[in-house]
Amino acid sequence: MTDSIVVVRLTRNLRYKLTYVKIFETFLESEPGPAISDLLHALIQAQHSAIAPLSRYLRHLDVQTQDLELDQKLLKHASERDNTKAQMRFICDGLKRAVSWYRTQVMDKQMMSDPELRSLLFELGEIDAAKLWRTEATMGMLRIPTTLREKDWDDQQQRTRSQPEAEWQPRLVEDVGRSEWDSRWRGKWQNPDKYGREGSR
Repeated sequence: MTDSIVVVRLTRNLRYKLTYVKIFETFLESEPGPAISDLLHALIQAQHSAIAPLSRYLRHLDVQTQDLELDQKLLKHASERDNTKAQMRFICDGLKRAVSWYRTQVMDKQMMSDPELRSLLFELGEIDAAKLWRTEATMGMLRIPTTLREKDWDDQQQRTRSQPEAEWQPRLVEDVGRSEWDSRWRGKWQNPDKYGREGSR
């Protein structure tokens, strides 16, 4: 019998998560420095915290999760990133895609019909959203552009700052709105069934 769309999507998602653990471990081997090493360790830990409930749910659907192969195409793309900046952009791009994927799933009636699955998707989406925020924050701290286009803008800003200024100008605040991140993300990912009862606290 053909696997259900739920099984197909979740199995693919688990394969990606397992593959990214291997990618994070491989990037660590290049000794990228304290800040990025701390980030990679945190990403690995968060990835394992997502793999466990996802694997458990799939086993309830009689899916043999222990035999999943890693995604070789994804591993190949990762291996082509031969410097720290390229590796960080690869991670950031992957997390953006993951967050976008979860947004799509929570709007799909097939994926929302089971309350347990709905709760799981919100949980996994929140984990990946947090990983994305930490990755972007670390890249900002290290002045690593999240895209190549950003790099061009950053170079232009550097050239502008190197020129004499006619008058004082306030420095741009890099993390404007960052303090509001928690409320924005929880507004997007919060599970009404899971958290609605806590509104009176």
